[in-house]
Amino acid sequence: MSLSMFQPLPETSVWDDDPLLFLPRKQPQKFRKEQIIYAPEDHADSIFLVVRGAVKLSRIAESGRETVLDLLGADEFFGESAMRRQEVRGESAMAVGDVAVMEWKLDELSDIMLRAPELGCALLRVMADKMSRAGAHIESMAIDPIVQRLIKALLRLGEEFGEPGPGTSVHVMPITHKLLGKYVGTSREIVTQYMSELRRKHLVQYDRSGLDFDPVELKKLLVAR
Repeated sequence: MSLSMFQPLPETSVWDDDPLLFLPRKQPQKFRKEQIIYAPEDHADSIFLVVRGAVKLSRIAESGRETVLDLLGADEFFGESAMRRQEVRGESAMAVGDVAVMEWKLDELSDIMLRAPELGCALLRVMADKMSRAGAHIESMAIDPIVQRLIKALLRLGEEFGEPGPGTSVHVMPITHKLLGKYVGTSREIVTQYMSELRRKHLVQYDRSGLDFDPVELKKLLVAR
């Protein structure tokens, strides 16, 4: 999925499944690090697209514990609760670092779909993919030991944010062990323990500049288990 801000939209066919082929380009909204894009109680009346940066989706339990649902990078849609006709968001979206996003209101989407019904199919595909990914994450949280959940989280980060490094390695933006813990359902201390073990085995390197690892080597650990 690619985003071209100023080029005209290409010709499309009924098989096109990229919503950006049908959506008008908007002036991106900018959010600073840890700024809330929307809160759980906000009215669900629009969808968003990450143009630049990273967005954290999370829920807060009655106990006050935060669970990170997903971490999204450029060209990822979020806020699909609006398309399910929920009254409120039910989750929060926060900028992990400096972020730029585009927003489309439901009324605008409805008008576009009258002229281009393919947009509805493309958005349904996006929702289906997101639901499949969420289902896999929930299943992992239920049956996988913590170290496997952590490895899967690192692989996910590599797919979403990884920049090519030497060989088959990738470099990922800095991410705190606290945030990783909330994503895999454990404490910062336990994440630090496992990350240190992976570093001792030269499978992961990390410092203030970010994370470096080889997804091919990490995937071998999942197969071995």
